[in-house]
Amino acid sequence: MLTLFLYNLAFLIFGIFYLPVFLMKLRQAEDPGVLWRERLGIFPEGLAEKFRGKKTVWLHAVSVGEVMAVEKFIAEWRDAAPEYDLVLTTVTPTGQKIAQKFASEKVHVCYFPFDLTFVVRRFFETFRPACLLLVETEIWPNLLMEAKRRNVPTGIINARLSPRSFKRYQRFSWLFRPLWGALDFVLAQGREDAERFQALGILKESVRDMGNMKFDWAEWTEAGTEYAEELRKTWGFAPEDLVWICGSTHPGEEIILAEVYAGLRQKFTGLKMILAPRHIERSGSLLKIFEQQKARTVLSTRRKEGSTFDVLILDQLGILRNLYQIADLVFMGGSLIPHGGQNPIEPARFQKAILHGSHVFNFNQIYQQLDHGGGALKVTAPDELSSAAAGLLAEPGTRQGMGRKAHEIINRLRGASKRQAGWVLTFLAGRRSQAPDLH
Repeated sequence: MLTLFLYNLAFLIFGIFYLPVFLMKLRQAEDPGVLWRERLGIFPEGLAEKFRGKKTVWLHAVSVGEVMAVEKFIAEWRDAAPEYDLVLTTVTPTGQKIAQKFASEKVHVCYFPFDLTFVVRRFFETFRPACLLLVETEIWPNLLMEAKRRNVPTGIINARLSPRSFKRYQRFSWLFRPLWGALDFVLAQGREDAERFQALGILKESVRDMGNMKFDWAEWTEAGTEYAEELRKTWGFAPEDLVWICGSTHPGEEIILAEVYAGLRQKFTGLKMILAPRHIERSGSLLKIFEQQKARTVLSTRRKEGSTFDVLILDQLGILRNLYQIADLVFMGGSLIPHGGQNPIEPARFQKAILHGSHVFNFNQIYQQLDHGGGALKVTAPDELSSAAAGLLAEPGTRQGMGRKAHEIINRLRGASKRQAGWVLTFLAGRRSQAPDLH
C-alpha cells in the first residue's frame, strides 16, 4: 500500500532527527528501560497468556491532558462493563505517571508502541484487543491498518479536530483517505469537530456529536471555604493576599506575564502569583524572568515553610488542579501566543474568574460559551490583560460573579463520558451479534 510505504519511510527519517528528543524523554521516565521495551512492544513473558481469552479494550491517551480527560470514562466503563479488561497506553512519561494511578487488576497501563508494522503487530499479539479506542485525534497509520486487518473495531472518542489540523489533513487528503476508512466511528466533542471529520470523508452516520468528556473531570466538588483557607496557609499565602494563578503557560507568555505582574503589584501590594508552565521541565529556566522584575521567586519544590515570596513557580505534576481553589483570579495559558489555548474547566469548576488570550482554537467551543455567558474574558494584548486583571482584582463582587457563571456553564455541559461509554458498549454488543469473533 503506497500510503503505508511513504508513511514508514517518513517515520524512519523523522525518527533519526527525533532521536535526541526521545533520549531526553527517556531520562524523564521513571524507568527508561521499561519505556524503551514497551514502545518496541516487548513485554514480560506470561503477559500475553494473562490476556488470552479475555475481552480487552485498548484505550490510547497520548499525554497528561488526554489521560485526565478519560478518568471519568474509565470509571463509567468499569461500572457498565466489568467483563472487560482495559489496556491504557500513553506516549509521554508525564502521561504515563498520571495513567499509573488507574492501574489495577482490570486496568493494565503501559507505553504506546512505535507505529512500525512489526512493533504494532507484536502489541496486538500480546493483548488481542476486542476494540481500539483512540482519545481526541490520534491518527497512526500502521496501527489503524493493522486493526482493520485483524477486524478489530476502531474509533476515536472525545474526538476533536482543530481548524489547523483539518487544513493539514485536507492538504494531504489523498494520503489519509484510506485511513479514515479504517475508523468505525468518531464520537466528537462538538458539532464543529463532527463536521470537520465528515468533511474529511468519514461517513456521516459514523460520526456523532457526543460532547466533551473533559467537562466530567473527577472530583466535581464545591470549593469548601475552610479547606481553601487551610490550603492557602499550607502554601504560604496570608488571608489578605490576592492570588493570581497563571495556568499551563507556554514560551513567550511568561515574559508578558512577568511584566504585567510587575505593573499590577504597584497597585496591589499583596498580589502573589502562582505560575504553572505547561511543561514543568521549563520551570527552573523561568526564575530569571521574574527575578529581573524584582519579584521574589521560588520553585514549589524548594519552598521552605515560613519563607516569603512573590511568585511561586510550580515544578511538580498533579497539584495545579487543587491549587485553583485558592485563586482570586486565573489566566489560562497557551492563548497569548498561537498555541491554541489550554482547558479552562478546572478553574471554572472552582468558580474562578478566567482571563485568556485570543488564541484558543483548541478549545474554541468551551471558550465561546464561557465568554458569551460571562464566565471568562478574552484579552488581545498585554495592556488589555493588565487592565482587565486590575479591574477584576479591584472588584471582588465582579470576579466572584464571573466565577459562578463559569461554574454554571461548565456544569450544564457534563455527562459526555457516560454517553460515550454507553454508545461504545451498544456498538460492540451490536457487532458481536453480527460477528461473534472480533479478533
